[in-house]
Amino acid sequence: MPVRHYPTLHNYVEANRRTTPEYDDVALELLEGALPPDLVGTLLRNGNGHFEQHGVRYDHLFDGDGMVARFVFDGQAVRYRNRYVRTDEFVAEEQAGRMLYRSFGTNLPGGLRANFLKTKFKNTANTSLVQHGGQLLALWEGGLPHALDPATLATRGRFDYGGVLRNPFSWLDRRITPELPFSAHPKVHPTTGVLHNFGTVAGTQHRLVLYEVSPAGEARLAHALPMPEATFAHDFVLTESGHQIFFLTPVAFDVLRAFAGLTSPAASIKVNTAQPTQIIVVAPDGTVHRLHTEFGFAFHFVNGFQDADGTLVADALLLGNYPNSAAIKAYLSGHLPDDQPQARFVRFRLDLAAGTVARQSLSDCEGELPEIHPAHTGRPYRYAWTIGRPSGHPLPLLDHLLKLDVQTGEVRHAYAPDTLCSEPVVVPRRAPNGRPEPAEDDGYLAYLRYSAPDDATDLIVADAADLRLLARLRLPHHIPLGFHGMWQPGY
Repeated sequence: MPVRHYPTLHNYVEANRRTTPEYDDVALELLEGALPPDLVGTLLRNGNGHFEQHGVRYDHLFDGDGMVARFVFDGQAVRYRNRYVRTDEFVAEEQAGRMLYRSFGTNLPGGLRANFLKTKFKNTANTSLVQHGGQLLALWEGGLPHALDPATLATRGRFDYGGVLRNPFSWLDRRITPELPFSAHPKVHPTTGVLHNFGTVAGTQHRLVLYEVSPAGEARLAHALPMPEATFAHDFVLTESGHQIFFLTPVAFDVLRAFAGLTSPAASIKVNTAQPTQIIVVAPDGTVHRLHTEFGFAFHFVNGFQDADGTLVADALLLGNYPNSAAIKAYLSGHLPDDQPQARFVRFRLDLAAGTVARQSLSDCEGELPEIHPAHTGRPYRYAWTIGRPSGHPLPLLDHLLKLDVQTGEVRHAYAPDTLCSEPVVVPRRAPNGRPEPAEDDGYLAYLRYSAPDDATDLIVADAADLRLLARLRLPHHIPLGFHGMWQPGY
């Protein structure tokens, strides 16, 4: 597998090997532009706080203890705080001063002898956040959420919704997976306020389990659907009509090899591109529909909705193949394979009555970590913002900020040489009382940007319509760009 070295990526990876310190309510220095006075609220981001554990490099981008960063905007300045999520595993490793647990993509040093039958994996709590039902939760799809104090970011502890996330199946199932996974991509229904989420559960019978959480925080296990394999699924679609859409691609864990310690869970993944992808649609009345389409893997969906004619639409960032562990390990050394797959914007149209699936390309650009106007979740929409790579860009890095018009295919992009960007969180502009709602792209983007020449991380505020930089603020230390974030309006 030919790979090439990319200095910007290499510098970023090396910077993330350093231990990230914690800060309390530090005022960020404004380096460029001005903060919009109506930008008032809190940006929260979650991600791996480092790429190394006590001298041992992680082999996978998804490993690393979760670190939550909070940026409080008051219209004039931004104050910053960050905290590691104190999972049981984090606390134990800090006390021991060494790596104690296997992770999603990293086994313990020492080969099979050190990993044989070590079936307790680190819950990194590093992927995303949700605030719902009176709880702020740090999420990791392989296990329980962790509740955080919204004011201090202190960890309150593992959170199982009063026992709902404890495995209710057979004794042996409980031995294999004691805690039900809770995906890092829950969706809140735009009118009912009910939070919907899922988990893929390995056991004597692999299952796709679906949860519902009321606005008051009361949870229930709504469905448990059998799966033939321990399928890897990261995200799903929830429409305003109440349809839940899951793409079960033939990308599955070899549970026996992973649990035995022969390989990490990530390295155990088997891919069969000759098999189709199964699409499971759970209708509002609980009816389960199963459709099929050609192979393709999506880490993330952009959005989904029900069209006027009843057709279901699911927009995905679709890969032609699953990026294997060797490619991701190369990334963590500052290299990329020449044939590294990148995701493209694809629209799926699902006709449940006919049992058919049609797909169309929305753009020839590549992207990841998509965001939309939050009020359009599950509804028809026009714009998506991502990190990405426009057509014709010579580097295989997703080092641009992209805005895609899904109706026309028009793409805008912003680029600063020798930088890398995080997921752009969309902050809509609020409508004054009695005024019409602003346009879908009338608002701001808030994201982090790593500058290789400065070896530093900046907080960027940009115009959502034209991607123009409005303000750039310097963090007191470099932090990894992380995975997913959220915006809380108000102060």
